Amino acid sequence: MTVVALYDEPQVLPLPEMYGKNLIFKTGGVDGCDCAEILRLIEQGKLDTTPLITHRFPLGEIEEAYRIFENRLDGVIKVAITADKPQKFGRQ
Repeated sequence: MTVVALYDEPQVLPLPEMYGKNLIFKTGGVDGCDCAEILRLIEQGKLDTTPLITHRFPLGEIEEAYRIFENRLDGVIKVAITADKPQKFGRQ
């Protein structure tokens, strides 16, 4: 899942709680003005993200997708979640 977000306020790290835990903290970001353009290029097929998407899951299996991504299993890079097919009700 990709979350495109910007923060309105500075983010504060709880440094005293982080000391002594051998943590590595990395940040990154892009200019928020470019997000709409990037999403448009992906939608138009001009920016190919398929090499990054190593796993695909339907929405109904999102917990398994998060488990694999969180634990970095099976060579995962990015996971794509697709909408479940709608259930058909009534007579067919």
